[in-house]
Amino acid sequence: MVTAQQSFKISFYPSTVTVEATRGADAEHLAIDRASGVVRLEETSASAAFSATPQRTFTAHGILGVINLLRGAYLVVITGREAVGSIGGSTVFRVSETKVIKAASDAYQVSGTAAFDEARYLKLLSEALAAKSFYFSYDYDLTSSLQRQQLEKQRLGGQPGLYETASDEFFYTKFLAQPIIAAVQGRAQGSVFVLPVIHGFFECKPVSIRGTQFNYVLVTRRGRKRQGTRYFSRGADVDGNVSNFAETEQIVDFAATSGSPELAGLQLAYVQIRGSIPVAWAQVINMKYVPALKVDVDGSRERFDKHLNSTIAMYGAVVAVNLVNKKKYEKPMGDAFARLSQEFKSPHYHYTHFDFHKECSKMRYDRLSLLTNELAEYMTRFGSFKAKQGEPETVQQGVVRTNCMDCLDRTNVVQTEFARSVLTKQLRDVGVFGATDAIDAFPAFQSMLRNVWADNADAVSCAYSGTGALKTDFTRTGERTPLGALQDGRNSIERYVRGNFFDGERQDGIDLLLGHVEVDRTASPFADDQTLESKTLVGAVYLCLFMLGFAFFYPRGGSLFAWPNIVFTNSWLLVLVLVVRIIMASHTAELLNWPRLSAYPYRPDIMRANASMSLPLLDRLFSSADAKAELRNDEIDKSWPTTKKLA
Repeated sequence: MVTAQQSFKISFYPSTVTVEATRGADAEHLAIDRASGVVRLEETSASAAFSATPQRTFTAHGILGVINLLRGAYLVVITGREAVGSIGGSTVFRVSETKVIKAASDAYQVSGTAAFDEARYLKLLSEALAAKSFYFSYDYDLTSSLQRQQLEKQRLGGQPGLYETASDEFFYTKFLAQPIIAAVQGRAQGSVFVLPVIHGFFECKPVSIRGTQFNYVLVTRRGRKRQGTRYFSRGADVDGNVSNFAETEQIVDFAATSGSPELAGLQLAYVQIRGSIPVAWAQVINMKYVPALKVDVDGSRERFDKHLNSTIAMYGAVVAVNLVNKKKYEKPMGDAFARLSQEFKSPHYHYTHFDFHKECSKMRYDRLSLLTNELAEYMTRFGSFKAKQGEPETVQQGVVRTNCMDCLDRTNVVQTEFARSVLTKQLRDVGVFGATDAIDAFPAFQSMLRNVWADNADAVSCAYSGTGALKTDFTRTGERTPLGALQDGRNSIERYVRGNFFDGERQDGIDLLLGHVEVDRTASPFADDQTLESKTLVGAVYLCLFMLGFAFFYPRGGSLFAWPNIVFTNSWLLVLVLVVRIIMASHTAELLNWPRLSAYPYRPDIMRANASMSLPLLDRLFSSADAKAELRNDEIDKSWPTTKKLA
């Protein structure tokens, strides 16, 4: 296999930016035209650029790609990396630092609103790239499972480049790399300039059991086709791509020094997937703890079929495990999934609904055995992947697809149990375990497994919700604890705050990175659309909080419980409650953080412009109750339309 290289020299000339690989492509280099942004692969000996002295040069560990913003082309590079483990002797790195560098000519300048917009675009892109969950390897296709790699090698033959075998779903930075891929297509040495990167999780741990050594590897690859934040990316799109789709692969990798010659070069793997319920649905933020649930079952048939058909084509048979509640708020989601599953006629698909919160209530997590026992027949039939010296001996013939509402907390717990069950069987089959041995007979091994899976849960949760996962105390220790419950409460509050007031901007950054939006050159998407009244109300909230803090640190009457201080505190509390009630009644939509770059179907329109020479806050406070009710209802109808179709 032609591999991507470990170092790249980037040079800036007046009309061109060149990228040279330190090894593997001595005769060719990438050239980016600074005027047009066009990327070409050129022969180094024939290039006119090298006849001049470069304006500046620097070295990067990898090239993520090129993106065009208002000022022209930008080069996105890896400037920091950290080795985190290996698979089959190939080192895997975590991206620790990236840079977005202007490749466009300095003659291209923007000013005014365009300059402000350019800064916002760069900030969004940089924040999306700042996640510490990007991984790559120079000579191993990290985007593909071991089994998929073998199938691709057989299909392509020869020595293809990494990008040629990379999974289209899990090559997370493919949009950035696309201009380079187009430039090097069909050029053998050119493939060294394309570096497939995944977003998700990777951890590699050495294990020794009764003198047998191996590496335990856990990889999670997040899909790129419908990715985003928790409340702004739900369900399936018109092509059947689902939100928070991820593939998790568990690998047991026996090195040459395994201590057992018959195991040397052996690799065992098991793959599971997760993904949002494949129907058209959304949870629309409304400043309440529980957002408004919207489900369009009738418009989901085609999306559902496309998703299941593509999943079956990719993995073989599919068992869908639905963990949502069968009652109350989540019931419509369970009913929709069950109905569409019943209508989906395929011998390669099986659906089961396990109400996690009901079955495992009061911390009875041992009842997960009910689910593993129910699926034992399918998991035995599906099997797992096994290869010796790169030659497959057995292949996994199906996959378990697990989901809850977010595909995070409940999903993490259940996937951990499935992985433990399969791992036990694999180690028994190759003789590392005895016929009756179990993982809990090896405390150090069990502790390592629990912590790796809990780390994986946190990584996937941070990418989607912005916080660590819930229920990881069970994953780490095997039991629920009061401290874990407190941590879950903290994370739940943080998820509420992020989901309502921060995730719109984070969604924009993800959409920009993945190429789901185009840079608007005609109008600014960042225009301030808050009314004067809403800004006044927010200012009033800050004033109330300041005065309450003042009363706490500098109490009137010399004591927190002195009557003057109590009256003062209660007065400001009353004002705070009144202002919050007005916000909740009429200004919720304006003050929430919505995506600005994408056409989110439930983002409300601007409610109304403030009339000149009026005081809208006072008008509201002193208007009649009927007038206030009429205005509030008009605004709610405008802000939360029920006729819009889900994207």
